Amino acid sequence: MIQARTDIAAEMKKAMSAGQFDKAALIGAKLLRTHPKRTEIHIMTAVAEMQGLYFARAGQRLGYLFRSLDPSDRYFGPVVQNFVQFTQASGDFKSSIKIVEKKLSSSPKLLVYREILADLIFRQEVKLSLGRSISANLDRAVALLEGLPGDYGHLLSAQTLLARIYVHCEKTDKAFDLLEKLVARAPMDKGIRTFQASAFALSGAVENAVQASTNLINDFADIGAQPYLIIAFLRPQSMPEGAKDVLAKIAGSAKATAQEVYLACFALARIAETDNDMATAFDWYRRGHDANRKASPIDMQAELREFELLADLARAEQSVHANTNSNVSSDVAKRDGQVTDVADQDEAGPKPIFIVGMARSGTTLSERILGAHPDVYAAGEIGDFARIVAEVLGAGKVSEQMARLDEKAVCEIRKRYLAALRVYDPDVKFVANKTPANFTRVGLIRRIFPDAPILHTHRHPLATCLSIYTTPFAIPMRFSDDLGDLADYYRGYEKLMSAFLETDQYGMFFDLSYEELVANPEQVAQDYLRHCGLDWRPECLEFYRDGKAARTASMMQVRRPINRDSIGKWQRFAPYIGPLADLGSVKSRTSSSTDEEARNEKSSGKTVAA
Repeated sequence: MIQARTDIAAEMKKAMSAGQFDKAALIGAKLLRTHPKRTEIHIMTAVAEMQGLYFARAGQRLGYLFRSLDPSDRYFGPVVQNFVQFTQASGDFKSSIKIVEKKLSSSPKLLVYREILADLIFRQEVKLSLGRSISANLDRAVALLEGLPGDYGHLLSAQTLLARIYVHCEKTDKAFDLLEKLVARAPMDKGIRTFQASAFALSGAVENAVQASTNLINDFADIGAQPYLIIAFLRPQSMPEGAKDVLAKIAGSAKATAQEVYLACFALARIAETDNDMATAFDWYRRGHDANRKASPIDMQAELREFELLADLARAEQSVHANTNSNVSSDVAKRDGQVTDVADQDEAGPKPIFIVGMARSGTTLSERILGAHPDVYAAGEIGDFARIVAEVLGAGKVSEQMARLDEKAVCEIRKRYLAALRVYDPDVKFVANKTPANFTRVGLIRRIFPDAPILHTHRHPLATCLSIYTTPFAIPMRFSDDLGDLADYYRGYEKLMSAFLETDQYGMFFDLSYEELVANPEQVAQDYLRHCGLDWRPECLEFYRDGKAARTASMMQVRRPINRDSIGKWQRFAPYIGPLADLGSVKSRTSSSTDEEARNEKSSGKTVAA
């Protein structure tokens, strides 16, 4: 009788199944003392270490495995998967990229290392900044992938990665062309086809997005929620029959991922909203946010403390200006005096305009009007500033970056950012960056570009917050998953922007009300163009004719002339907003009885404090 082989890792597997990852890691480490060549135990041990107290050991173990295994080894794929996962979680891309580069250098004919290297480079760039940017690293990643031969064994995955990079860099034609070829090569690959539909939607190709999504639903019974979500938000009248039942099943499934539940709930919410059933719609939005919050919690107190610290830093720097002999920070005074002269060293080329504010506050409309001026290139939500700051000062909180900012860093960041703007368009006077999240970086912007116009866009607090709450962002804003947290975040933002406005030493802030812009577009647009040093051009109000896609959740609205359709839309949800209601009682900048006076002050380049 043949005796069954004993599974030496049985106890370890049992501990992992029970979620006892530290125990599993210790069992694995003990097993490897007597079975050091058991690669599968190394991998399981690394997985357990990543989940518990021994995270750093996982990196060491996976690095060793990656260096040791040949790509032909049956465990190479799982090792690469966990190696990349560890790198993403730790943020230590530099070390991992160095390991892969060394392998590629020693084995240049093993093309899989090119794909892995390109993947890590792309992930690193996205980690530094979510927006597209002018990056030599991204160019390198593209070159690594474009140079792969047609007989490369993993060509499908490599070209899918290349398509993702094209979409990120807004190389739309290249992305669409490559995705069409990939779909033709693998018509039953749900992942590639879903990405194609999403790429169409993100790039504003509405007809293609809806058609691709409809085809996915027709071809696959288990396609998931994404195609339904695309149709729901781009053309709800084209929603296939039976969609509600499919989506409700996903939303109620214990096996569905939090992301799938989130997408299904938002699609159902949008369907209910289209049917004018606001109570049901709001309940689905809430359920979607609940799923996301459980999967991705946020430390709101840390977020609010950061706002307070940034406000304190702004006031401290103003104090230094008022009294350069102050004991608060003589070093800051010295630095600031040098910053104001740095423009003299700039090379010829466009200068920056920054448009900041909360998401859904009118940044897109404001930028499109600017971008219709022949002297302005509207770059959209580019990530160059955030990326360059992180490269020069290191990643981390903005307040931490502020503390590391000295004269040398100011000059280096300014030089690199202006070089990036020249790549976008060397022949214009200005390049506009409308990344809303830069509102937290206003202190950095003012130190590095004291001569740059900063447009701060805002709308009614409830309009902004409810628009954020009901928009399915590609990367959900975690502070919006709870209505109370969303209200607190908005209050923190308001206080921070008030501090920036009050400390506007160079007169570069322009406080731009979305409601005023929509009500009186020509006058308000003239005002803020004048603030930026631009003459008035009537074609600025015909931005919707240029055919450009806006990479934003507002992409549908900005393809139409300025209209008042979104004014007051938040009121449909007024009975259900709970903790947000108090924001409506705050006196809005847009409801001031001195609107005309405010506009006159803005025309003179002055600021209007919150």
